[in-house]
Amino acid sequence: MKVVGMIPARLQSSRLPEKALIDIEGLPMVIHTCKRAQLSKSLDEVYLVTDNEKIRQAGESKGIRVIMTGTHHKSGSDRLAEACTYVDCDIVVNVQGDEPLVDPEHIDAIVGPLLHDPEVMIAVGVTPYSKKNSPSDIKAVLDLDGNIMYCSRTDLPSDARTPVEEMLKMCFIVPFRKEFLLQYSKWEPTPLETIEYNEYLRVLEHGVKIRAVMIDDAKISVDTGEDLAIVRELMKHDTIKLRYL
Repeated sequence: MKVVGMIPARLQSSRLPEKALIDIEGLPMVIHTCKRAQLSKSLDEVYLVTDNEKIRQAGESKGIRVIMTGTHHKSGSDRLAEACTYVDCDIVVNVQGDEPLVDPEHIDAIVGPLLHDPEVMIAVGVTPYSKKNSPSDIKAVLDLDGNIMYCSRTDLPSDARTPVEEMLKMCFIVPFRKEFLLQYSKWEPTPLETIEYNEYLRVLEHGVKIRAVMIDDAKISVDTGEDLAIVRELMKHDTIKLRYL
C-alpha cells in the first residue's frame, strides 16, 4: 500500500499576506512543514501542492517535489483531489501547510487506522484544548467509538449548563483513501459546511465516519500574527528541525 503526503499551499491569506512563505528560522513556513513530513516513516513520498509559481520555486529550491494545480479550488482537499490523479497511490495524507511544527510521529499515528482497518475512509487528529472563543480553531466531539460526531468553530461541547474544562481541537493531518478523496471532491458543498466554513462537515453530512486519533502536545497552526509569534518562539527550542536544517 502506497501512502503519499501532500501539503496544499496557496499564497493568498487575508490575515497574514503570503503566509506560506513567511520566514521562520531561515526557511519559509511551508518548507518546514514539507521537511518535517518527509521525516514521517509512514509516507512513501511527499509533495508540495500549489497553484502559485513563487511557492513552486521555494519548494523546488529545497529539493521538494511540487505538483501544480488549477487556481479554481476552494479548499485544500479539493486541490489534493486534483493532485492525486497525477500520482499512483492508495492513501493521500493532507498535511496543512501552516503547520510548521508538525511532528512526524503524529502523522504516523493518524495514518495508522487506514493502514489497519479497510473500513476507515478518512481520519484526523484531535488534541486536548482549553482556549475559549477561538473561531480559527475547529473543535470536535466524538462518539463512543472514537469517530467525529460533529466539529465546529464554536466551542464544543456547550458549557451553558455544565462546566467544560477541556475540549478537543482538530489537528489537520488528514489521511484519505484515494478513491474516497476523489468521490468527496465531486460532492457539492453542503449546508453546514457552508455555514461553518469547514470542509470536513461535507464528509459528516454525507454520513461517512471520520476516525479520530488522540494526539498529545500538538502544536498550533499559524492563522494570525499572534500564532506566528508563538510558533517562532517554539521553533527556537524545537529539536525536530535539527534533523533537516
